[in-house]
Amino acid sequence: MTRTRTLLAVIAVAVIAAAAGAGVAWLRIAPQSAPADTAALFASTFDDADGRPQPIAQWKGRPLVVNFWATWCPPCVEEMPDLQRVRDEYRGRGAEIIGVGIDNAARIREFRDRLGITLPLLVAGVGGSELARDLGNGAGVLPYTVLVASDGTVVQRKIGQVKPTELRVWLDAALSVQAAR
Repeated sequence: MTRTRTLLAVIAVAVIAAAAGAGVAWLRIAPQSAPADTAALFASTFDDADGRPQPIAQWKGRPLVVNFWATWCPPCVEEMPDLQRVRDEYRGRGAEIIGVGIDNAARIREFRDRLGITLPLLVAGVGGSELARDLGNGAGVLPYTVLVASDGTVVQRKIGQVKPTELRVWLDAALSVQAAR
């Protein structure tokens, strides 16, 4: 009996340790639930891949999907054509999707040209990571996507690759709210 109790105690400790570890990991990578302050976002200006300054405030007042990404991030690269397709579908309805690159201009420009991406790709370098943290990405993981509603509030967050169906649901909801105002 002693051996069985010892085994059960070891299993119980292992289960508790695993649950605690999973909880800590979730807290580290889960988007913050507190409201994000978008003032820093809309006060930011980044060069596009061609070196032209692009103030993010130019997209204020409309639903804005902000995708933090990098050319060296496989899921970021994989989702970019999907972001382009959804942008093409929703741009005429007043929404915009932009990519904030945690990368350098040459790599972003080469990537854009190779894939024929036309959505705004901005060059933020490592400074983009701090902006992503301000918007709820406490772990600093890429890709990270947020939807800022037309009133300037962050209404959706996603750590990891975002799927086109998710983006469509987000944008349809944001556009419905905007139309109801």
